[in-house]
Amino acid sequence: MKRIYLMISFFALMLFAGCNSKTYYAEVRQLPDEKWAVDKPLYYKMTIEDSMQYYNMYIQLRNTTDFETQNFYVFMKTKYPDGHTEQDTLGFILCDKFGNWTGKGNGRLKDNKFLFQPKVRFPFNGEYIFTVTQGMRTDEVVGIESFGIVLEKFEEK
Repeated sequence: MKRIYLMISFFALMLFAGCNSKTYYAEVRQLPDEKWAVDKPLYYKMTIEDSMQYYNMYIQLRNTTDFETQNFYVFMKTKYPDGHTEQDTLGFILCDKFGNWTGKGNGRLKDNKFLFQPKVRFPFNGEYIFTVTQGMRTDEVVGIESFGIVLEKFEEK
């Protein structure tokens, strides 16, 4: 049953990404058994073809109601086409102080889409590699179903 749900979610995401002409890159990784071990980083590779284009960069996160804390932290290392790297610490509020989930969805799964970098421009054309590691103070985080990066072309309104 879980496998069917994952397949439907994957195809729905691909359909959504295909219909949205603003989406330049979208990659969501499922975590086995809704657990993220500290020694299991996620890798994302994207090729930037126009360094003059502005983008909005989002983090797509799906958690379950088994997630035990209010906040979730990750370390994101970016490797640029010229070889240098940078690392950021990202924090996400998944639940308010009253126990209300910030994500959308009925039942045990909550979908979150966080704006990570608005109107960002990549300085070089070429391949960027993002390595994301969970940054919680435990070896294994329970309640994270999937994590992804979405890059949309920025449009002035």
